[in-house]
Amino acid sequence: MVHASLAKLIGRPPHPRGGGEALSKGVSVAKQRSGGIFYGWWIVVGCCFLQACCLGLMMNSAGIFYTPVTEDLGIGLGPLAMYVTVYFFVTTFTYPFVARILPKYNINVVLSIAVVICCVAMALMSTYTSVWQWYFSGVLYGIGGAFVFVVAATVLIENWFDKKRGLALGITQCCSGLGGAVFPIVGTMLINQIGWRSTYLLLAVVAAILVLPWTLFVFKFKPEDKGLKPYGYEEKKTDEGSLVAVYPGVPAKKAIFTLAFWALFLYGGVEALMSGYNTHLPGFSVAIGLGDMFGSEMLALAQIGYVVATIGIGWLTDRIGVVVPSFITLAITALSLLGFAVLRDQLPLAVCAFFFGTNSVIITISMATLVADIFGRKDYAKILSYLRMSGCIAAFGSSAIGFVYDATGQFDISFYAGVVIIALCAVLVGIAVSQKKKIHQKLWVETDEGSSETSGTPATTIS
Repeated sequence: MVHASLAKLIGRPPHPRGGGEALSKGVSVAKQRSGGIFYGWWIVVGCCFLQACCLGLMMNSAGIFYTPVTEDLGIGLGPLAMYVTVYFFVTTFTYPFVARILPKYNINVVLSIAVVICCVAMALMSTYTSVWQWYFSGVLYGIGGAFVFVVAATVLIENWFDKKRGLALGITQCCSGLGGAVFPIVGTMLINQIGWRSTYLLLAVVAAILVLPWTLFVFKFKPEDKGLKPYGYEEKKTDEGSLVAVYPGVPAKKAIFTLAFWALFLYGGVEALMSGYNTHLPGFSVAIGLGDMFGSEMLALAQIGYVVATIGIGWLTDRIGVVVPSFITLAITALSLLGFAVLRDQLPLAVCAFFFGTNSVIITISMATLVADIFGRKDYAKILSYLRMSGCIAAFGSSAIGFVYDATGQFDISFYAGVVIIALCAVLVGIAVSQKKKIHQKLWVETDEGSSETSGTPATTIS
């Protein structure tokens, strides 16, 4: 199973899903299937298109447009990349509303509107003549992207799967990487053939065609909406017959006052700066004389590396825990950045690009697993959502690299700075992990689903 540890951790803590009212007990597996396939797997397929087209096409391919746009309009790389900064900020502060809106309103309408907003943001770029106009698209991306880039797939899969959730999540994460591998190359070819303006418009139309049928007609927020239960659903009862689930861990209101929480907060935020490097790989290739197509191929290789690392690092995490794989991932990222700074031949740079993709699993596996390992499952979703807000730090990554390039005419300084950032991340991971025993001894509580955060005394320490 693809990173089964993440399977146990993503999303809201598992709980009885209202199956007692919606379905009679002991519903057969056959009744949960449509045409022999459990409907949740169609949700997974739809999420694959959502991730590949919205995240892989729209965001992971952003960098292929930087060079042609700046050259055509005569604007700086830094000011143009600022629209990604705008996107990150808007997305960060839109996230809290997503959690409220998705369960409350028709998901087909909500997600379809979000997809349309993202596609419109991309299509409008084909008409822009001034750099500030990209900032407007950044705002639109931030609003729509908060729903469709990451959250929607995670929430839907969490709702539809009690078992094989890790497999389902792994498949969708891989598709975002595959989309990011294919579309940069296709997009660069299109830019060279029909120009960047027509390419923006065409890719926006393609994304809409591939995603909207799923958001409009296939997606359902939870299995009960189709008279089903989650895949692998099992009711658990106490001796008294009442449904119960036990989730030991640290209450969120106590977790946020720990050194480990703030170390992880900085870790997630500072590491997220690495996302800015991906967008600049095409421009970096042009700057060192290797051309835009090789730059797109490096971007594609980074996404392929992410897919491979998702499986490999996830497998390793399941077997030896999260700490060592986290440090391995950070070391690989640092070596890749050093390679970008000193190497100038295509083959070694291609190898560096592939391994640099490993960096992306830090957020999808390392952070999620560290949170559960240190703070437990009691308020896991709440604690992780707080930590996700550190992602706003990533807003400065792409634009900062762009401004450094505008000032110096090279990317090497930014690559060396990235190595320092990764070293800082390693220190922060070490600090967070060092606090685990202390947190388990002093703050850990055993509670059931209905218990108050403040109830209970410290429970048995988990070793």
